[in-house]
Amino acid sequence: MTAYVVVLCASVLLFIHTTGIWQILVALLPIIPIGFLFAAFVRFLLRTDEFQRQIIVISLALAGGATALLSVTYGILESFRILPHPSAWLTWMTFMFGWATASVIVRRRFR
Repeated sequence: MTAYVVVLCASVLLFIHTTGIWQILVALLPIIPIGFLFAAFVRFLLRTDEFQRQIIVISLALAGGATALLSVTYGILESFRILPHPSAWLTWMTFMFGWATASVIVRRRFR
């Protein structure tokens, strides 16, 4: 996460000094440390015991399903111009909140 913050700050500073395709590349630089974070999570998941892995996978599946349901619902309402067009960050935050909530529920279920 430290690498992400450093690269993000650097990309913000570099972005204003670049143009064209370079702006896109500079804007996407923070994806590199996020890729390493994803790889670390996969390694963590594969090294956990089966029970912990089951809790994580079930929680991710519930969060993904709930996020998909909410996204489709919002998308329908957005199509009819009832709700505004949101930032893509809203979907990410919804998924992360859903994962945290589902983790608590799934852990309680297995107690």
